[in-house]
Amino acid sequence: MDAVRTTSLALPDDVVGMKFTDTLEIDQRTRLLYLGDNWSGGIDVFDLSSGAAIYLETIKIRGTIYGICVAHKVGKLFVGILPSAVAVIDIRPESPERHTVITRIDTGGRGHSDLVDFDPVHQKVYIANRNDGFLLAIDALTDTVVAKIDGLGGGLEQPRFNPNDEMVYLAGNADNVLYQIDPTSDRLVATHKIGVPCSPNGLAINPGTNQGLFAGSDRTSPNTVIWDFGTQAVAEVIEGCGCGDGAVYIPSIDRYLLAASGFPEGPVIGIFSGSPASLLATVPSHRRSSWVAYDETGGVAYAPTVISGKPGLLSFSLADVPGAAPTG
Repeated sequence: MDAVRTTSLALPDDVVGMKFTDTLEIDQRTRLLYLGDNWSGGIDVFDLSSGAAIYLETIKIRGTIYGICVAHKVGKLFVGILPSAVAVIDIRPESPERHTVITRIDTGGRGHSDLVDFDPVHQKVYIANRNDGFLLAIDALTDTVVAKIDGLGGGLEQPRFNPNDEMVYLAGNADNVLYQIDPTSDRLVATHKIGVPCSPNGLAINPGTNQGLFAGSDRTSPNTVIWDFGTQAVAEVIEGCGCGDGAVYIPSIDRYLLAASGFPEGPVIGIFSGSPASLLATVPSHRRSSWVAYDETGGVAYAPTVISGKPGLLSFSLADVPGAAPTG
């Protein structure tokens, strides 16, 4: 029989339906970057200590991976997954169980456990079940559920602990609101209407100014909303960057970074000053660059991307971006 000629055709990166990566985060003390990777089925670990990201290993996890949170104070990485659960990974350098899943917490929802944040004062982890209408509080020491804040709206996104007022805030995408939770009682204190088009996904907080930056997803108003936690109202709307997913604030350099992967003029990473908040520059990114993290020692920002149909990392030095690096 004659050999059968076969051909292969790869889809372009921009039509790949699967979202390989939802979030990534850096442990600043060990300079390890953790990337949720649904292509490989785990958490990819990269060493940043040489100034460039070097792949080390993949920590395998059963389920689709969403949010990631480094809780260095308790030596753990918390990961939101589908089905509705939280995977807990040991990240202590001295531990014989380092980079293994030490437990899995069932959140009791029907959908996926999504974005997550660590409250170092009360040593709790807060994770939103995006489409189930609740926020879960987990004791970060014992890995047990201590409270369920239920009856919230749809599209629950980023919870953030505010060190200034020691409250937990949760972005409500579907209802364009910000939920305020008291972590001492784990009760909903207030639901604040944002009042301008935003539909927040990510949230980053500057405790020095007691303000925050929303990564809004409303494409009718592709701008960035700054929120004042003192007045619980919009402080400013900044034009020139918006339609983002994840956002972070870096106190050491007084900068916000916004992963505006849905910006109509093209995906970018927005760089904002913190005091006062203003847009300094944008850096072209990728349609899959939905999150951003910053290596404080190396001065390099990292975002997920797609390279040859596989998940990868995009990076740039803040010092190379005109007008964006701190001058002090």
